[in-house]
Amino acid sequence: MKAVLLLFVWLNIGNPDLSAYRKLLDGSFVSEKVAGQFYEQLKNVGEDDTPVLLGFRAMSEFMMSKHLVNPFSRISHFNRGRRLLERAIEKDHTSAELLFFRLATQSNAPSLLRYSSNISIDKLSLIRYLKADATQPHADKELHKRIKHYLLINQYCTTEEKTLIKTL
Repeated sequence: MKAVLLLFVWLNIGNPDLSAYRKLLDGSFVSEKVAGQFYEQLKNVGEDDTPVLLGFRAMSEFMMSKHLVNPFSRISHFNRGRRLLERAIEKDHTSAELLFFRLATQSNAPSLLRYSSNISIDKLSLIRYLKADATQPHADKELHKRIKHYLLINQYCTTEEKTLIKTL
């Protein structure tokens, strides 16, 4: 019995609870306390970890940046998040979750930070993902729903694109 439990724990090491991280991310938008918890859970994730974990770590940095008052600390966390997210995407440039993170961040980053060069390509990649994902029985339904919702409210999506997205 102990061997089965140990095997289960070992197999789950590479499979983080994305749903729990997504909830923390969502809560981080409105709560500095939740942002701090999100950051604390992921602060030890390194560049050798899985790309999606590295992406969540990047988002925790962005969320800390959002809630801090000191401009130097804000910029430091933002730049660290930017570097980590770009590194995660280098490791897995097809990950819809990572492209979603970058699109959401770039769509909302102040222009003075000059972090908006991938909006168009990420938007199109995510629309392609929604099209392909709609036919996959094993798809991540939660991620599909999150991306679809975000694209429907995103200012960079055209009316035609939003009409298409509604059908996916």
